[in-house]
Amino acid sequence: MTLFNRICLIGFIFLGQASINAAEFESNVALSNDYVWRGMTQTSEETAISGGFDISGENGLYFGTWASNVEFGDNAAAELDWYAGYSNELESGVTYDVGYLAYTYPGENSLDFDEIYLGFGYSYFGVTFSLGQDSAPDNTEASFALGETGVSVTYGDYEDYGKYTLISYDLPTAIAGLGISIGWSDFSANTNSGLEDEDTILITFSM
Repeated sequence: MTLFNRICLIGFIFLGQASINAAEFESNVALSNDYVWRGMTQTSEETAISGGFDISGENGLYFGTWASNVEFGDNAAAELDWYAGYSNELESGVTYDVGYLAYTYPGENSLDFDEIYLGFGYSYFGVTFSLGQDSAPDNTEASFALGETGVSVTYGDYEDYGKYTLISYDLPTAIAGLGISIGWSDFSANTNSGLEDEDTILITFSM
């Protein structure tokens, strides 16, 4: 099944299960000094502009897309992601989220890959398992928020690539209508990955 057919199928399922009038629409735009994904720069440590939108229904179904510029030294100039899933909360307070995510790179289709993800959360703790499809690597990620301080810590293990840590702080008040996040990212490459260790300071403005 092609990506287009998958997206159409997901859209029809969503529209068939959720009322358009009851659906909730959200959008986001961000500017960062670097686009770091799972500890690795996707823009050769240059500025990244990203944005996307989500449509969610009262029944827990959601659908969305997100895009950013990238720089890998090839024909890919942008990353365009499509995702859909279902999320809910149990009476115990445990939340769960299961879905499908397609990463696409117009101009360099050989980079495209898909993941099925399953996430759980409780209070300030969360863990997500991302299962790579068609031989793509798996990823395991855990996150913890330090109460209402705005500080969060994320640790992940990306199969065949390496381990990564992100410590971030969201400023409590917006400035000129923009949310501001400051973070430190560290990536430790696996010995046989052929990659190098990375670490960087991240500053992101969002709305």
